Amino acid sequence: MQKINLSDFGFRQLQIETKAACNMECSFCPYPLKEDKVTTLDFNEIKKVIDQVNPEDKNFKYITFSQFNEPLLDNRIFQIIEYAKNLGHKIFFITNGLLLNKKKNIDELMRLKPDMKISLQIIEKSKHYEGRGLNMELAKYSKTIFDFCEVAKNGDINIKIDIGCNFNDNKIKYYLKKFLGLQTGDPTIVNDKKSILKDLKQFLQDFSNNDQNYFDKINLSEITKGNNFIKSDSRLEHYINQNGFKIADNIEIKFKPFFYGRKISKFYKIPSSAFLCKSEILGILSDGSIVPCCLAYDDSIALGNSKKQTLFQVLEKNEFIKNLRKYDGKKHDVCRKCFGEPTKRGVFFRTTSNYIKRFT
Repeated sequence: MQKINLSDFGFRQLQIETKAACNMECSFCPYPLKEDKVTTLDFNEIKKVIDQVNPEDKNFKYITFSQFNEPLLDNRIFQIIEYAKNLGHKIFFITNGLLLNKKKNIDELMRLKPDMKISLQIIEKSKHYEGRGLNMELAKYSKTIFDFCEVAKNGDINIKIDIGCNFNDNKIKYYLKKFLGLQTGDPTIVNDKKSILKDLKQFLQDFSNNDQNYFDKINLSEITKGNNFIKSDSRLEHYINQNGFKIADNIEIKFKPFFYGRKISKFYKIPSSAFLCKSEILGILSDGSIVPCCLAYDDSIALGNSKKQTLFQVLEKNEFIKNLRKYDGKKHDVCRKCFGEPTKRGVFFRTTSNYIKRFT
């Protein structure tokens, strides 16, 4: 099987959706609830994809096994991770954490030690039910995550816990966006840094009261200062470079900017010439569809299918990707909506703004 450097085609991450199932119904998911919960990518097909990716590609970051699914619902997941690790690939494991109360899952993660991200996202009790679509109290759900962290703390497995924030700190800019019909984030996600810092302090204080041993080294007063560990606004690169707030040597909490809070299919399109996309994530869906970003959950913008073609055959001279990464290329309607806005008024102002940036 021919090995390729995915970074040669602009992709630095590979996401493989091994099974379509998810056990949450998050309101901030950019698509309607996925009805398909059974489609499973055959293990041999998964291995065939992994075998094609050169682990020595210096500009390639990692493989992860999630797209619009929860990987712990696939009972083969640890066998798959082990296969990829044995080939020399770095693994980034993303989970909503709901199944971190299973002994097998804990033991296997401690054994394989992938870098982990746990999507906690909502820590405000009043918004938890609506935001996650989960018939479970926030305290019970988050306790599962922190019990897992108790096992993993100060070990050689790195864990990040994501909490969502819309980062609408500038009120003038926020109300201007509302007036112009532009997106301002998801209503179930906290709107600004000041509020999220207050919520985080209370959230950790509640756990501190229940388990003094775990949080005895955390200075909760540091949280309210905020700037000591937050270097983030609505831009993704600031999330990546964010210091985070450490709750153990190997565990940190980070604040994730929410771009969406929307159903992409309901958005209005902007012109192809008003944007370009530099997505660095290549996805393989559970039906084998090869997709050019982390926001594709069906075959509507599929570049090909891994069951029928090699990655090289799909990516070499691919016009979809070429057009996506330049202003003058024709783009798919899904991509135009993804870069669009929730109102026609918003599309007008977004398009105007993008053209000004492009030509100046």
